[in-house]
Amino acid sequence: MKKFYIFLVLLLLIGTDLYSENCGEFSFTILPTGFIPLGESSNYFDYGGGGGFSFELAPPFGDLLAIKLAADCRYIPLVTRDAISVFSVGGGVAFNILIFERLKVSPYGMGGYYYGFITDGTGRGGGNFFLSGGLSISYYFSKFFSLGFDSYYLYNHALYTGIGGALDISYHMPFHSLSEKPVKQEKEGLSPKPRLLKGESELSQGRGVEIVSVNLKPVFPVLFKHYNSSPLGKVVVRNTGKTVARDVVVSFFVDKYMDNPKECGKIANLKTGEKAEMKLYALFSDSVLKITEGTKVSAKVMLSYMVGGSRYNSEKTVVLDIYDRNATTWDDNRKAAAFVTAKDPSVLEFSKKIVGWIRKIRSKAVDANLSVAMGLHEALRLYGIGYVVDPKTPYSEYSKNRVAVDFLQFPRQTLKYSAGDCDDLSILYCALLESVGIETAFITIPGHVYMAFCLNVNPEEARRNFLKPDELIFANGKVWIPVEVTMIDDDFLKAWGEGAKEWRENKARKQTNFYPTHECWKEYAPVGLPGVEASVKLPARLVVVNAFQQEMIKFIDREIYPRVSKLQRLIRKSNNNPKYVNKLGVLYARYGLMEKAILQFNRVLEKNEYLPALINMGNIRYLKGDMEGALAYYRRAKAKEPSNPKVLLCMARVNHELENYGIVKVEYEKLKKIDPLLAERFSYLALKGDEASRAAKISAVKEVVVWDED
Repeated sequence: MKKFYIFLVLLLLIGTDLYSENCGEFSFTILPTGFIPLGESSNYFDYGGGGGFSFELAPPFGDLLAIKLAADCRYIPLVTRDAISVFSVGGGVAFNILIFERLKVSPYGMGGYYYGFITDGTGRGGGNFFLSGGLSISYYFSKFFSLGFDSYYLYNHALYTGIGGALDISYHMPFHSLSEKPVKQEKEGLSPKPRLLKGESELSQGRGVEIVSVNLKPVFPVLFKHYNSSPLGKVVVRNTGKTVARDVVVSFFVDKYMDNPKECGKIANLKTGEKAEMKLYALFSDSVLKITEGTKVSAKVMLSYMVGGSRYNSEKTVVLDIYDRNATTWDDNRKAAAFVTAKDPSVLEFSKKIVGWIRKIRSKAVDANLSVAMGLHEALRLYGIGYVVDPKTPYSEYSKNRVAVDFLQFPRQTLKYSAGDCDDLSILYCALLESVGIETAFITIPGHVYMAFCLNVNPEEARRNFLKPDELIFANGKVWIPVEVTMIDDDFLKAWGEGAKEWRENKARKQTNFYPTHECWKEYAPVGLPGVEASVKLPARLVVVNAFQQEMIKFIDREIYPRVSKLQRLIRKSNNNPKYVNKLGVLYARYGLMEKAILQFNRVLEKNEYLPALINMGNIRYLKGDMEGALAYYRRAKAKEPSNPKVLLCMARVNHELENYGIVKVEYEKLKKIDPLLAERFSYLALKGDEASRAAKISAVKEVVVWDED
């Protein structure tokens, strides 16, 4: 027994000395155990049990290999009434394999010396060598504590052979050598020495996975929302350790301009020597929009990973370039949409007031979107907005260089400066129209950018009703009017004509690009410019209204009088054919010239009950709000052709306004059978009261009538 105690003390001293070297990880395990004899041993021994403890440490040359030292005591009953007590000490090696983040499997082999004596009071005993091998499975509840089960085979020479099982209760102490040499730096980049993060100790600091290199692109503040889903750079990491690293997480953070670190990606397993590239993302706050001069800031790339049941952290600080808030490049023309701040208070103040001024005086016969665009154009002209080429960053030059940094103004800035380049004016005009619900688009041709807006009319109607359909753009199933914004100091019709000319000429050469703003916003969302907005000082209301009315008159004259002359010639040649007289009346009515339209319809009705003229006269009464007068004309039309779909529609609509819903139902049901498409267009007729009014307003047909030109 004296020899055993001496050996045990030496074992503890060795373990203490190894621990003082701060090498790898030190573990202490308590092992309650059970034992079953095998083979011939079962003839002399019965089931037994006991307990022991072990020390285990991972040396510097690898995380898989561990040195294992153990001591135990077993009490084994003999087949006779006596028993034998066996004490053993020994050592060996174990191989630690991390199956999951917290689950470790360790096959091991050991050898050593045992001493046993019979418990019959005589003190008889003796010793010899032993060999054992087994497998332990442990679960880490934390990096310091684990529980597991150990199954083993034991051979005590000249005594017995058997198998056993033990419960592993372990305490772990990870540490690093103070004399440890740093990992050799690679040519690809320098791996930073892991730094302690807040709340960490040296024992929790990891080694094994390193940040090899970081590449960052300059940041454009106007695109700060974009970087949440599109990378601003990449990082390369490598596992330089001797075991698999798990749950490798990379995060990115820029102090002052981000509220929290952005988790950029995760790798489940990174094998020894393996290298991986991960994209870097950032969720910037709108504070980046306060940057008016380009700057350099410190950014942190943070690394976290698991090895051997413990989590390690490190970080690398790099320099990030941030441009000023007005900077962008033309590698993707859609980026301009990020400057279209339709909800900016200055933009809303300008557009809402202008629309309010022209709403009551605009012609209902002219497309509402066209009227608003015309009014805003005239208001900008009177406001004094001018086209000025930026001598430092002209679009004509910078659009050719995809990486050149251009300076674009926000709409509020253009209103404040009263001047801008072609891109600035396009952005401003788009923002004003979008702020009142009118869709816009950017058009690019070689060396130039301008814009277009969407009409509230379908392509078939546009081709039929506009005098010059070649001045329209038909795209995405919609009708658009192109406007040359650099002609902001000229009238709207000239800017429209020039924009259409540029589109036709470049379309023929296949060098036009069309970017609807709403589609661009899906990739480059608009941002709110911080700071106190300046109040917009609009031109006098009367001046704006007069300019708008004059432009509207010119538009109507342009659209109507060439066709008026043509119809008047046909009327003379046909000896006042009612068909052509009626067509002339419809032409006047479409553009709001109702008195002239009435004269033409009456010329027809003085001679006979011409069905189209009856319907059209009823329509004029309907638009004027004279429902009884409209009903009188519609009844005369019904007497001519009771099943005519336009007659059925007119009867249903006027009775709907008069709340004669029983008649409406009858007439509308007939219409659905004869002309279901026409019935569907005016589907609000199937409803009643406020519900019907809301449906009609949404479908934009409340003030629409179907003129009969036949």
